[in-house]
Amino acid sequence: MSVLPQLENNKGLLSSALGKSLAAQALAGDQPILLEAVGLLAYSDKNVRSGAAKIVELVAETRSEWVAPFAPQLLVALDMPEVQTRWMVIHTLGLCAAIDSASALLALAKAQQFLQDNSGVCLWDRTIAYLGYLGATSPGNLELVMPLLEMALERIPQQTRTVLEAFQRCISQADAERLAHLAAYAAQYSQSAKPAVKAAAVKLHKQVKAAFRPAGYQN
Repeated sequence: MSVLPQLENNKGLLSSALGKSLAAQALAGDQPILLEAVGLLAYSDKNVRSGAAKIVELVAETRSEWVAPFAPQLLVALDMPEVQTRWMVIHTLGLCAAIDSASALLALAKAQQFLQDNSGVCLWDRTIAYLGYLGATSPGNLELVMPLLEMALERIPQQTRTVLEAFQRCISQADAERLAHLAAYAAQYSQSAKPAVKAAAVKLHKQVKAAFRPAGYQN
């Protein structure tokens, strides 16, 4: 059965459950489901768009190499009015960045917009994750995403843990100077009163230490 009529007839929690079911079928080998879902990301019905985005995102979480060839086609969904479609698609682009960093990079301006706008927790969270995945692809891309991650630390303090986790993803691309900056962030947040932030900072500390020991960085 075509994906479209199924998504048209399901909303809310039922739509989420349907998206998971269809993604599982795609992962089991029903490739036409993924193909149709990609084509529905710009459909006129927002429930269809968000349902399709859920399918694509879930497939990318397990088999990003299946979704990466469609990365250029995902970009249009970043302009959809409903926040759900945008957060799932920018996350998907991040998941595909290791395979097609050029297409993922085309979403960088949108990522900046999402962080500057009152986008809400879910879109902020997925946008920061996207930046971490993109920054992990090359030293040049890390230099492009770092100002946005640092902006998020200042502008959206409730997303500090997510930013520290994004820093962790990028360590392999950091030179000595950048590692020193990451070390400073790890030290800054290692005494946070928030357990999740503290844990992320401690993990960042350990990863930076394993990569490089900058002068003056204490155990």
